[in-house]
Amino acid sequence: MYGVALILALAKYKFYYESSLRYFPVIIGYTLLSEILGYLVYKYEDIQIVYLDKFSYSYYNHLIFNIFDVVFFLYFFYVYWKVIDVPKYKRFIEYGTILFIGSSLINPFFQNILILPQLMAITMGSVALIVCIVLYFKTLSQKADSNLEFNNLLSWVGIGLLAFYPFYPIIMFLGFYYELYVKYHVRLLQHIAIALMYGIFIIGFIRTRRSVLV
Repeated sequence: MYGVALILALAKYKFYYESSLRYFPVIIGYTLLSEILGYLVYKYEDIQIVYLDKFSYSYYNHLIFNIFDVVFFLYFFYVYWKVIDVPKYKRFIEYGTILFIGSSLINPFFQNILILPQLMAITMGSVALIVCIVLYFKTLSQKADSNLEFNNLLSWVGIGLLAFYPFYPIIMFLGFYYELYVKYHVRLLQHIAIALMYGIFIIGFIRTRRSVLV
């Protein structure tokens, strides 16, 4: 689904290259590469990115996704800050961005960024992103010429993000408790949420039109 989304993002690029989502294909491509590298590190011992004494970390790929999370969240904070024109809302996004950056800098003091997911940063980033999306839809609803039509790409992207990021911190938290992670099929739920998110992205690319720039 990452590949399909990337192909459609490039095929439909002419419809939104002047919008706040102009770099979205880069983010999708970066996501795909991160997933591929993460899979290779996890599956093949010869591919290793973490080298520490005493223990084997050949299959640890959390560093890849810890870096990815920072890039991903900051990108979307910028997108929503750019498109929302209500000063009060823009300040909320700025505060959320500052809190996320602060949590990303503090978190490594409590959890090793090389071998563990950064729960504080993930939680703060997810909450801030959800707030951004809610503020965006609230802004649209307050406009007489509301852009909630089905050809508004950013609306579809926001819905897709809401399909995954409310659950992302919970999924990563349960990952620390292997028995619960297995018992409740958390990995399967994670894959379903990701598939739903990218499925909505794909619908958004199919429905987007040049008439609505975001």
